Amino acid sequence: MRRALTLLAPFVLVLATAAPASAAPPTREPFQPLFVEFAPFEVCDFAVRIETTELNAKSITFDRRDGQFRQNLNGRIVEMATNLETGASATFNSSGPGKVWLNEAGHVVARFGGSSLIFFFDGDVTGRGLLYMTGGGAELEIGDGGFFYSRVEFPAHVVDVCALLSAD
Repeated sequence: MRRALTLLAPFVLVLATAAPASAAPPTREPFQPLFVEFAPFEVCDFAVRIETTELNAKSITFDRRDGQFRQNLNGRIVEMATNLETGASATFNSSGPGKVWLNEAGHVVARFGGSSLIFFFDGDVTGRGLLYMTGGGAELEIGDGGFFYSRVEFPAHVVDVCALLSAD
């Protein structure tokens, strides 16, 4: 459920209601602001909050005739990550853009063409962490259980936000 609060939340809801055989016009949905707090060791070694500070973003969902689900994510998103033990914080442009689809195995895949702040849990293929991916090129695949990432391809530049927020 926590992952549903991420940038990927809008397409998860659409997947549950999409009618693959129809060819409906694209739907546009605004993103909702993110405000989530994680206990120590859920994402970082300390309690951390991630919240949206600026938001003007939307998703455009295409329900294609061939049954293929496609979604584009774009707009401005600025997020702040805060170490709740020390008060240290950092602000990130997390505007993407992104594209989401279902692969041959029926897994949700998201590709980010720009900067994105993404959190991971122990069950993810990466292990837990909070990473800011700059410059785009990240691709994430959610596995059979529908929650944990089973495949993550990182871009050339990645910032470990947990390390950044724990530095003195």
